[in-house]
Amino acid sequence: MSELTANQEAFALAYIETGNAAEAYRRAYDKPENARDNWIYVEASQMLDHPKVSLRIKELQEEAAKLSLFNVKAAYDELEEARELAKKVENPSAAVSAVMGKIKLFGLEAPGKSKVVHSNDPDSPMPDVAVSIYQLPDNGRDETD
Repeated sequence: MSELTANQEAFALAYIETGNAAEAYRRAYDKPENARDNWIYVEASQMLDHPKVSLRIKELQEEAAKLSLFNVKAAYDELEEARELAKKVENPSAAVSAVMGKIKLFGLEAPGKSKVVHSNDPDSPMPDVAVSIYQLPDNGRDETD
């Protein structure tokens, strides 16, 4: 398989950066400011469908995933090292901080308070089931006080 053109490579990199094909196309190809959005969308879509470009995007996504995993792994290792050092020097507060850092790193913290609002809207297709959940700020007090 031959290599990508400079514009195709620029498109793939911009797509990975932005997640937006139209924006990636605008960045990679020198197009006039007044280019019609519909035309840009068509061109960007065709670029995503191009076999060489889509393969390159997949490669870049895999590289990004590996780097992201490495960063999480490196952060975990450093937090574990800090926890072990804190235990060694008998500093429980620092050990707890390291453990909390690991909890946050993996998104394991407890969810915040929520407020559930039931809707009795008769126009709703399922009026007894419509529910809205709002995340409340954690200000240390119960909102029902």
